[in-house]
Amino acid sequence: MHKIEDMWITPGPRPNGLQASEEGLWVIDAGNNHVYLLDYETGQPHVDVETETYKSSGITAIREELWVSSTHNSRIYRLEKDGSTIEYFDPPGLNDVDPRDSGPDYIRPHGLEWMNNSTVWVSVKPALRNYLFDISTRRIIKSIPTPGVAPHGLAWDGEGLWCADRASGTIHKLEPDSGVVMDEIKVQEPELHGLTIHENYLWFCCDPSRRVCRIQLD
Repeated sequence: MHKIEDMWITPGPRPNGLQASEEGLWVIDAGNNHVYLLDYETGQPHVDVETETYKSSGITAIREELWVSSTHNSRIYRLEKDGSTIEYFDPPGLNDVDPRDSGPDYIRPHGLEWMNNSTVWVSVKPALRNYLFDISTRRIIKSIPTPGVAPHGLAWDGEGLWCADRASGTIHKLEPDSGVVMDEIKVQEPELHGLTIHENYLWFCCDPSRRVCRIQLD
């Protein structure tokens, strides 16, 4: 049984996406569309900027940019770190629908995870797939199915892709070529939304409660 350690609550009303960095913990908030950079120990903001994104659910840092999954207008945004928009584009999986999905029929990008090279993962509904695509050409390299019906945050540990599923309260570790479940962690509460990895801990956030928690990996 993995211990869930409460850290603090976020300054924004609805934290939805997380990305660990050397600077601190990046958070995208679905309530006020702000991006925050928060201190790991205290949760205090070093950065608080408004964005043009809409009810967003995922964030990753790519070199000097922030990429955000703007979930409910079906876009991925490239942002400067001051929150200003560089551009936005359609997420992968526009025509893919999994019959397990029961949400709106428009495409809804969620978690993002940059692979520290020329590629990035994004978790997408209603496809219920994680797509790896090229950050320059936007070409899809591969995709794997999500085990659950409410995929959210993503995190890469160097071996597998961790995917948080809100509906089942489970964080699955997926083999990146096949999507086979390598490991899983059950989280009874709080609700799973954003996910990232920092110093051998999985960090996650809960939208309704604003809680940020972490779980030490074996």
